Amino acid sequence: MAENMHQIPNGHYSMEMRSGKILNADYGFKKMFGFTDEDVKNGLVFKQLVPDVEYNQIIDVLREQFIVARYACFQHEMKDKNGNTLHVVSFINIQNKLLEGHRVLTVGVAKIADSNL
Repeated sequence: MAENMHQIPNGHYSMEMRSGKILNADYGFKKMFGFTDEDVKNGLVFKQLVPDVEYNQIIDVLREQFIVARYACFQHEMKDKNGNTLHVVSFINIQNKLLEGHRVLTVGVAKIADSNL
């Protein structure tokens, strides 16, 4: 079985749902996208990762999804710190907690090698 398993680049981050501000990111995320702790501290936002998508439209889709379930899964493109396009799968969970009155999302993201995007 182990010979059929292949590790893929992956990471996790949390973000404030309304603004898209990245609250924290693990080592895997920072390595995959080329960001640093300082980048996160200085105000990294989701729009920097997905610049060609209207953030409010994403939030509308997520709100609809979260009525049915507390999670969503999407295959899409993201940009790394240098502007390179990565094809990823994002596993998004809405947290049952508020941060200064705003919902928090936790996101697991995995890089996929081949895509039909």
